[in-house]
Amino acid sequence: SFCRGMCDASAVAILDGDRFVVGDDEDNILRVYSRRAGGLPLHTFDLSTFLRVDPKSPEVDIEGAAQLGERVYWISSHAQNRNGKEALSRHRLFATTFQIHGGAVVIQPIGQPYSNLLTDLLTHAPLRDFDLSVAAQRAPKTKNALNIEGLCSTPEGHLLIGFRNPIPGGKALLVPLLNPAEVIEGNPARLGDPLFLNLGGLGIRSLTRSDDRYLIIAGSYDGESQSLVFEWRGGEGCPRPLPQVRLSGLNPEAIELLT
Repeated sequence: SFCRGMCDASAVAILDGDRFVVGDDEDNILRVYSRRAGGLPLHTFDLSTFLRVDPKSPEVDIEGAAQLGERVYWISSHAQNRNGKEALSRHRLFATTFQIHGGAVVIQPIGQPYSNLLTDLLTHAPLRDFDLSVAAQRAPKTKNALNIEGLCSTPEGHLLIGFRNPIPGGKALLVPLLNPAEVIEGNPARLGDPLFLNLGGLGIRSLTRSDDRYLIIAGSYDGESQSLVFEWRGGEGCPRPLPQVRLSGLNPEAIELLT
């Protein structure tokens, strides 16, 4: 079935065996769809007020989602706008919870939106060699800019933040966030040691975890190369491409496994 009513799906989380919620990088609305029925959204939730956006530049640029228990964490790009201008509404990490009552889904934001993650990244000692303060001033699709597009959970209850850009040394960059529950209560992020994945010179467009493996959509920082799907077992393991998954003519921005 085909789902309608949005243009740029960029993050997704599964609600139950039929319904899923999707974020769009062109607005601040979460949309709930039926897997079986398709069509227009069953429910929409505009989070602009909760996210405290700048009315002159309100687009949050939602890029990734990750489920931890009953919570879904969402992350924006933390990038400049396409013209390389500062866009503070894009500096958001936030969480929602959902309840299902019969045929209705109710999504509620919890805690508060966190807007200091970029500062935490810039001051994180293991990242100081990568000039993220300079990268953060570049348009997101230019070389060595800063652009976050992936988020997923780990078995330890942490989050992995995936960067589409920069790609230091030709390796995709992942940064663990160790205290997501504390962050949405306004506490500074505690970050782990960065991970560097060999994705053939590509960055991370999306990632998700299923049991003991991760699936990654890898793409170029500028969107000019063909996206590929990789499987990664975590840790120091090397991701392997999945050649049987062909994305010809597609540049997907979100991946999730339906059970």
